Amino acid sequence: MAEAAPGMRRLAWTVAGLAAAAAPHALHLQPWIVAIALVVAGWRFAAEHRGWGLPGRWLRALVALLATGGVLAGYRGVTGLDAGTALLVLMAALKLLETRTARDHMVLVFIGWFLCLATFLYQQDLLAAAWVLPAAWLLAAALLNVARGEEAGPAPRPFATTGAMLLKALPLALVLFVFFPRVAGHFWGAPSSERAATGLTEELSPGEIDELTLDDSVAFRVRFAGAVPPPAQRYWRGPVLTEFDGYTWTRPRAQVYVPPPVQFLGAPPEYTMTPGPTRQRMLFALDMVERWPEDLAAQAWDYQLWTRNPINAVIQYEARSYPSYRAGPDLSPALRNRHLQLPEGRNLRSVALGRSMRAAAADDRAFVAAVLAMFREQEFYYTLTPPRLDRNSVDDFLFNTRSGFCGHYASSFTTLMRAAGVPARVVGGYQGGDWNPLGGYLIVRQSHAHAWSEVWLEGEGWVRVDPTAAVAPQRIERGLDAAAPAGESVPGRLLRESEVFWQARMAWDNVNALWNDWIVKFDSARQERILEELGFEEPDWRQLAWLLGGGLAAGLLLV
Repeated sequence: MAEAAPGMRRLAWTVAGLAAAAAPHALHLQPWIVAIALVVAGWRFAAEHRGWGLPGRWLRALVALLATGGVLAGYRGVTGLDAGTALLVLMAALKLLETRTARDHMVLVFIGWFLCLATFLYQQDLLAAAWVLPAAWLLAAALLNVARGEEAGPAPRPFATTGAMLLKALPLALVLFVFFPRVAGHFWGAPSSERAATGLTEELSPGEIDELTLDDSVAFRVRFAGAVPPPAQRYWRGPVLTEFDGYTWTRPRAQVYVPPPVQFLGAPPEYTMTPGPTRQRMLFALDMVERWPEDLAAQAWDYQLWTRNPINAVIQYEARSYPSYRAGPDLSPALRNRHLQLPEGRNLRSVALGRSMRAAAADDRAFVAAVLAMFREQEFYYTLTPPRLDRNSVDDFLFNTRSGFCGHYASSFTTLMRAAGVPARVVGGYQGGDWNPLGGYLIVRQSHAHAWSEVWLEGEGWVRVDPTAAVAPQRIERGLDAAAPAGESVPGRLLRESEVFWQARMAWDNVNALWNDWIVKFDSARQERILEELGFEEPDWRQLAWLLGGGLAAGLLLV
């Protein structure tokens, strides 16, 4: 048993490093992969302790073949981020079945570093770095223990030795990070077809957005170049939904129309958006956007911005919008027909109500005011936990439940408009935002998701109408906390009620924003700005090479 102790020690270090590197992936892996990895690791410890022989070559080959087939069946292939990570974890676990020499252990340590790298392909926030960096340090200590054996010393010594090595390498790493030439495009956040999209989608059903309000994660951050628009103007335009089947609003796939002209009025706020990865192609901007990076996105006929590729990494872009505007003063017959369509035989009571209210109104503008007055004066309620609606969702809402969230009011309002011959559509996006005074920027969270309507009025064009504001005006002016009933759960409400916790949360978010700005989004433009601040006008690759070489030489001398 005395001879087995060094082998057990080496195995424990290697498995600990692998476990730390693979732990963040457990949330993305299918359960059977995690189970196999745990069983194999447990069996390998038992075999080392009891002196069992390891499986033969043919048995290992059969198990590896079955594992690969399992990944093929579970992920429909072995390519892509999710399938590749699953295969890497499985092969690392199966490699334990043949770990006899120091070389085998070294291979496992290097696999662990690849798993650390793969973590940043899923997420690049500060929490991921806070886990990955100690895991990489643990793998370095495991490698030292494998290489030196008993000479590595007790547990604290390998950490101290490798920690000193990493600290000596830090200046060189900083020089490479700042001055190594940056290439165009995004490395972090490789696309994955298996992962679900986050945030708003291209359809809206009753109860969909109110479920999203339970997610308090950050959708994007906004830094304004000047004054911050008041809450009533903070409408962040997203998917425009024009097709309705009686229950769900969706966006048409065909893009065959030319964007109607927009007349911009007043003073425009200019701002910088920093959204996280959504795995979707929609881009958000303050309504109505006038300038955006055209190499990143294009504007559709409904004024929505669409990127050419899914957003799989933290990005940053500048935009300019006009809260006051006149959009589409003329409406083509094709667009008018599209925005008047309702499914036959569905929500018949609502259709009749819309037509009767329009007949009693002087014009379309008066009809809009009458519907808003109905929501405001009758017994309609704003709630985050609305009852389920039946197949004719608008009828059920207007005549039975009368309790709903923004999606319910936008859907029913748009249906009433169309029934009366007023072109209308539903717009999804975000409304409001939390101001962070420490960082000087606005935080828009998934819980700020919102839906409103747009109607086309003669002489005015497309006009935003938010029926939720008629029922719960405090939702627009003061946010979700003020609008939701006291007994309902609202994400972050307890933190906002405590000044200490709220300030701590803002400080933590500011740290994450700085991490995104200076680490995740450190690109060629920021690199050029640093060179200009160092006195290099119009820096080129030669100056960058001189700085890189000089910085590396200085770092080596320091070491």
